[in-house]
Amino acid sequence: MIHIAIGTKAQLIKMAPILRLLTHKGIPYNLIDLGQHSLITQELRQEFNLSEPAVFLSKGANIASLLEAWKWLLKIVFKSLSASRIKKEIFLNQQGVCLIHGDTLSTLIGLYLAKRAGLKVAHIEAGLRSFCWHEPFPEELFRIITMRFSDVLFAPSHWAYTNLARMGFQKKAILVYSNTGKESAFLSLEKPVDLNIPCADFALVTFHRIENIFSRKRLVSIIKTLEKISSSLPVVFVQHQPTINQLKKFHLWNKLKTIKNVSYFRILSHGHFIHLLNRCKFVLTDGGSIQEEAFYLGKPCLLLRCHTERDEGLQQNAVLSRFNAKTMDYFISHYSEFKRPRITASLPYASETIVENLTRYI
Repeated sequence: MIHIAIGTKAQLIKMAPILRLLTHKGIPYNLIDLGQHSLITQELRQEFNLSEPAVFLSKGANIASLLEAWKWLLKIVFKSLSASRIKKEIFLNQQGVCLIHGDTLSTLIGLYLAKRAGLKVAHIEAGLRSFCWHEPFPEELFRIITMRFSDVLFAPSHWAYTNLARMGFQKKAILVYSNTGKESAFLSLEKPVDLNIPCADFALVTFHRIENIFSRKRLVSIIKTLEKISSSLPVVFVQHQPTINQLKKFHLWNKLKTIKNVSYFRILSHGHFIHLLNRCKFVLTDGGSIQEEAFYLGKPCLLLRCHTERDEGLQQNAVLSRFNAKTMDYFISHYSEFKRPRITASLPYASETIVENLTRYI
């Protein structure tokens, strides 16, 4: 049996092509929703026409604060005290392999539960490294732990595969040449959506990483950058709830709301966001998946980060700001220099390579 443990929005987006292919091929699988972004993943399953999970560890909420995260984690820990209970209630007494993705707390939980049940673990998107333990934190540490204890590592690029080899993991690494996120991005672009954007030309902004939203200095820098952009181009700001919480905590929310020419949106469906990204003049983000998606679409991208675990687009359409004022100002004034042609979908798809390798565990 192929078990698939997901908890976040990004994980479901990256797993969607694999789930769709498994369904198309008639290969049975056990989808486990860990519940970190329960409401969002429910909407995404409908968006990608996916079946409901067979197992829910938590249901009915999105984790948006540290207190909520601790409650969610303790709930899962309580459920996983017994190995026999894990095997029966989570993995349905079925042996095989458990697929996990990325670098979140859900990734570690999926790894832990699968190992407790005596299953092999395959890590999707392995080999990505920022080589800086505190940025992104705690994601860089989560990735290292996950790659160390997983049995199969699917590397999305030659760069990621080389990183795995340097870490001594070459024997369990498999190069898949691409990221499943590319498939999801182009799939979402095929479906028309109503954007309801009040302007034809705009800059897209979104950020949520811990190292940014827990730093007042960085938040101030981002707000100043938004002021500069909005003086010449409308801004569409897609907000994450933790970002709003921290802006209010640092008494910067009211300052942000005084900036003119800014439209505010809460978290959007993947389809809506991809169409926004496709329409915008450029994007400011600290999201790794958005860095990838901007690369696929050839969109100028200013990374609100000092380090990134991905190499897609660097020195091409993407600029690593390092929060350097001159770098950020240059990008805003010359963003058209970073526009690139759209990347075409390449064959074989990453999902096909992954599923082909997983069939040995059926």
